[in-house]
Amino acid sequence: MRGLDSQVVGSWRLARPKSRVKQKFAGRKDEVDLDIRQNGNICTLKLKGRLVSGEPVNQFESAFQSALASGHIYLILDLEALPYIDSSGIGSIVNALRTSTKMGGNVKLVNPASFVSKTFKMVGILSLFGVYATEDEAVAAYGG
Repeated sequence: MRGLDSQVVGSWRLARPKSRVKQKFAGRKDEVDLDIRQNGNICTLKLKGRLVSGEPVNQFESAFQSALASGHIYLILDLEALPYIDSSGIGSIVNALRTSTKMGGNVKLVNPASFVSKTFKMVGILSLFGVYATEDEAVAAYGG
């Protein structure tokens, strides 16, 4: 009898939270797609999706580190298709700026989505970046 009770309780404990997670996060995609273009010492990263803790931030960190390591010290982040960012995503973008600046480069933002722009303003970092309406304007600001 004791073994049966623990099975039932264990089963309930596993099934209950799992169904809640499905309901709460149904349709939510914690992914980021990166389109990367390199030209001279400029690298443009177009982010699509959600830049959140975990794999999305890891993918972005890997992409910008790779770009910097191959001599593309001027980064352009196209954030038009990035509807959401969390604190880890913000930290990773600030890390891109810090790392690029240490190497003599910089980071410019292109057309950040409304939520991202408001969030950057709220935490006081939007002024750290040049913000441009188009990628061409950002490239021109680098003298390209």
